[in-house]
Order: sequence, then structure tokens, then C-alpha cells
Amino acid sequence: MKIFICYRSIDKLEGDETIIALLKDSENSVAILKQTEHTENWKDIVEGKIKESDFVAFLIGSETFKSDQIIWEYAKAKSLNKQIIGIKLNNASEESILFCQGFQVFDNTNQALKYLDKIFVSDRQLKIEQYKIMVSSTETVTDARMKVNNLFFTITSSILSVAFVLGKTYSFVPLSVLAIVVLTALALLTTYFWEKLVNSYGKLNTGKFKVIDRIEKELRTNMFEEEWRILTQEINYEPNTRTETKIVERFRLFIYLTLALEIGYLLYELYQLYPIIFCICNY
Repeated sequence: MKIFICYRSIDKLEGDETIIALLKDSENSVAILKQTEHTENWKDIVEGKIKESDFVAFLIGSETFKSDQIIWEYAKAKSLNKQIIGIKLNNASEESILFCQGFQVFDNTNQALKYLDKIFVSDRQLKIEQYKIMVSSTETVTDARMKVNNLFFTITSSILSVAFVLGKTYSFVPLSVLAIVVLTALALLTTYFWEKLVNSYGKLNTGKFKVIDRIEKELRTNMFEEEWRILTQEINYEPNTRTETKIVERFRLFIYLTLALEIGYLLYELYQLYPIIFCICNY
């Protein structure tokens, strides 16, 4: 369990004693994070430490929330959805305590640790359940994108097949060839919708894996991150979205070539039927 401690420099003596009491009462089972040096990039440092922490604890003195730095740390902890608690110092004022109406305030470190232990266990169980849900949802998305790929491949193939059968049935007369061109153009248009859905599913999975990565970091594990490192750095894995996009692009190229041949054949047939018109146009 990691706790980020916030307190003012004017309360440093008693604040340090409270931290020692926290470590003693927890039998050194908690890790204490704090930022006492006020450097130019202190906000970045504090934000990193708050993200790393499981809880944020404010040591409440007489004028704790009159400090801009403390107010900023409180706002940042809230924006990062961190569990916030307060621990009273001996000089805690009524004004400072009233500021803490949005979170639990404890009289001593022993009370605070009992509460944190309980919340830590339940919060970890919740994160594990959320992790399972997110992993399951990525598998659902993968199944869905496979079905979409099969569906669009079937649709485009069927359109091309119907076009060929139509032309063969009517002996590839100009009117039937024109219908073939229209159907092939429809198949070509379908591939753009296909590619758009492939990219949409890819972005959806990317978002889900970012959430999974965030949960893993909070659970102090990195299975997916390590798997991705091995895939990309050791075995040169190509993401599914890129592979699927290449397949769609190759298929589209084939349709473009087919469409060009069909248009060429249509123009040839028209020339055979109406050579005089073509001659006049050329003239």
C-alpha cells in the first residue's frame, strides 16, 4: 500500500512524527510518498507520485488549506480519483476540518490505517473484477471484428459474383456490362466502409488496452505490457488492424483492376456497335 502524504512546511515537525507513527502502526507495511522540496517542476513530480499512490492523506493543521500548493494537491488527487483521507494534527483548526467535508478525517494514525486496510482490500477486489471485465470485453471486440470481416468479405464477393453471373447470363452485351460496372463500383465502395470499421475496431481495442494497462499498474502487475514488449520488440509482431487493413487494400486493388477491365470492355463493345459515333467524337 502506497500513501502520498500532504502537509505544510509549518507543520513539518509534527508531520514527520505522524509519518513515523504511520510506519510504526503499520509495521512498515506501507510505503510513504511525499514532496517537500519546492522545485520548478514540483507539480509534475507531485502528480507522478499521486498517480503511483493508492491513497492521498492530508495532515490537517491550523492553516493547512490556506496553502496554494495544498489546494492544488487536493484538486489533483480528486481529478485522479484517488481515495483521500485526513489525519488531524494537534493544532488542527475547525476551519481546516470543515474543509475536509468531502472525505474521512481521523484523530490518529491507528484509526486511519484500519480504514485504509479495509478500503485497500475492497478496492483491489473491485479493480480485479474491472480487469476481468475489460479483458473479456477485448475478446468480445475481437470476435465481433472477425464477424465483421467475414461479413464484408462475403458481401463484396457476392456482389462481384452476381455481377459476373449477370454478365454471363446476358452474354456480356453492353447493357449487362454496364450493370457489371455499377455492381463492381458498389463492391469498391463497400471496401471503404469495411476499412473504416476495421480502423474503428482497432481504435476501440487500443482504448480498452490503455484502460487495462492503467488497471494493471494500479494492481502492481504488467502482464499485457510485457506481452506487448515481447510481441513488438522480440518477434516483430504486426498488429491485427494493420494486417486487416492491408488485406482490404489488396482486395480493393483487385476490384479497381477488375473495374478498369470492365470499363475497357464496355467501351470496346460500344465501339463495335456504334463506330460512327466514336469516329465523330474523335474527329
